[in-house]
Formats: sequence, C-alpha cells, structure tokens
Amino acid sequence: MVAGIVSPQLPVFFYRTASGTESVRERLRTLPEAERKVIGSDLRRVQAGWPVGMPLCRSLGDGLWELRSQLPSVSPA
Repeated sequence: MVAGIVSPQLPVFFYRTASGTESVRERLRTLPEAERKVIGSDLRRVQAGWPVGMPLCRSLGDGLWELRSQLPSVSPA
C-alpha cells in the first residue's frame, strides 16, 4: 500500500469474448468525461466498501453484480 492510497479489496472484471473484445470497456470509453468520472467513482466505492447494495449494486445471480451509476445525461425512469 502506498501512503494515502487504499488498495481495493474487491477486484473488478469486464466481460471478454473469446476473441478478446471487451464491449463494456469499449462503451465506457465513448462516454463523456463527466459520466466516466461518475462510473469510476462508483467502481472505487464498490471496490473499497464491499458489500454495497441497492441502489448502487444489484445482484444478477451466480455471483454476478451490476453497477447502477446515476449518470448526468440519463434521467431516472
């Protein structure tokens, strides 16, 4: 651990196809900077503070979880 930097206790993995494509990571790169910052902050919150439940995380079953960030350009349903 580097002074002032907390090591994440929960690793984050992105789905990768057999050909090596990471469509979620590719999609994230197309988002505006403000939205990438929100998602990055939420990922750090989950990594450092697990377990985190709704409204930020939702179980999809079989150990798979969904991150539910509130993005500035998306109005709530």
